[in-house]
Amino acid sequence: MLTEKEKWLFDLHGFLHLKKVISPEDVARMVELCDQWHALPDDQLPPPLHTYKDSHTKSSAARAIDHPEYADEVFQRAILNLEIMRVILALTDNCPKSLLVALTKNTSQSDDISFHGGVSGGIRNPANDYQAADGRVFATFLNAAVSLVDVPEGTGFVCIPGSHKSEFKKPEDVDIYDDPPTVFNVCPKAGDVVIFTEALCHGGRKWTHDEPRRTLFMRYSTAYASWSPTAGPLENHRDKISDEIYELKQNAGFQQRKRVVQRLLKELGEA
Repeated sequence: MLTEKEKWLFDLHGFLHLKKVISPEDVARMVELCDQWHALPDDQLPPPLHTYKDSHTKSSAARAIDHPEYADEVFQRAILNLEIMRVILALTDNCPKSLLVALTKNTSQSDDISFHGGVSGGIRNPANDYQAADGRVFATFLNAAVSLVDVPEGTGFVCIPGSHKSEFKKPEDVDIYDDPPTVFNVCPKAGDVVIFTEALCHGGRKWTHDEPRRTLFMRYSTAYASWSPTAGPLENHRDKISDEIYELKQNAGFQQRKRVVQRLLKELGEA
């Protein structure tokens, strides 16, 4: 399902930039909801939405709101977007799991995000496996970042291309503001998606524009080797998502093909 050029690019760089994947109508709806929810304090967010921050974020980093797919179908459509799933299926050997969805909003007051992923302390995280052999590429942990705004050069997503295959720790003097060829600054337009392996060393430059940066992050893993085996559908909110989304969020054996995967493969002409 990946073209030969896409295989080459993903293996070379660790990411793919897909253009005009989400419709302008869905982008507009996501922006509307993003602004509406981010204007609310945590205790007023509609359940099960909540604010999330991980170990890579600072106190003044962009706010991320988890589980938007339980609050509006537009995010469920994004999870199952055929062009995104074409890549996710190919990279997970047709055994994907929808791991986490987050809606973020950066402003000029938000801090940048330093490099993370890749090799840490000379040790590769076994949950972030990457392999390429026999004309195929494979990754166990993937992130699809849907940009809801046009991102100008000098801001937003950056990475060290090829670092998903590196066996050496990143030098401490290499940072997110370095120039090519060491550091790439990927600048998607609204509706574009950047799909990358979490084994790739990546970060985010400070947002410097008046109009906020809004991004939908969708994480996928292999269904049988999840980075967090306890992560799955929220049973208390089961009625808020479709049967296909519910199934996609579940664990499965490496030889088990989910019904939603069979449907997607048929649509892609691969069944």
